[in-house]
Amino acid sequence: MEIFVSKKTKGIKSQIANLVAVAQLDGTFSVSEKKLVYEVGEKNGISRERVKEIIRSKEPIKFKVPDNDSLRFDRIYEAIQMLLAEKEKEEEKLDFCTELAIKLGIRMAVAAILVKKIHIGMQEGKSFKELKQECADFLNY
Repeated sequence: MEIFVSKKTKGIKSQIANLVAVAQLDGTFSVSEKKLVYEVGEKNGISRERVKEIIRSKEPIKFKVPDNDSLRFDRIYEAIQMLLAEKEKEEEKLDFCTELAIKLGIRMAVAAILVKKIHIGMQEGKSFKELKQECADFLNY
C-alpha cells in the first residue's frame, strides 16, 4: 500500500487499469496494447517497472474521476487508442469506452456520441488537438 501518492499518480494508475481492461476485453493483451500502456505511463511520469506492477496487480485499483474536462477527454481518447490498437471485439470495446466516459463524468446523453466522434475522427486521421477542439462542446454539455 502506498502512503504518499499524489492525486495525479492515482489518476494515472486508474487510467492504466482502465486501458488494461479495454485491452483484455477480447481475451488477449497484445504487444501493441502493452506498448500503448507503457507509453501512457511514461508520458505521465510512471516508470516502466511501476506500469508492470500496476498491470500485474491483483488488488483492484481505485477508480479516479478527473477533475476537469481536459483530462476526461484525454482518458477517453487513450481508451479509444487502445481499442484501435487491436480491433478484436470492437463494438464491445466501444461500449466499454462509453461506460468509461459516463464514469468519468460525461453526461449519459452525450457519452456514446462523444466516443463515436472520437473513434471516427481517429480513424479519419484527425490529430489529438483537432479532436479535442471539436469535442469541447460535448464535454461542456
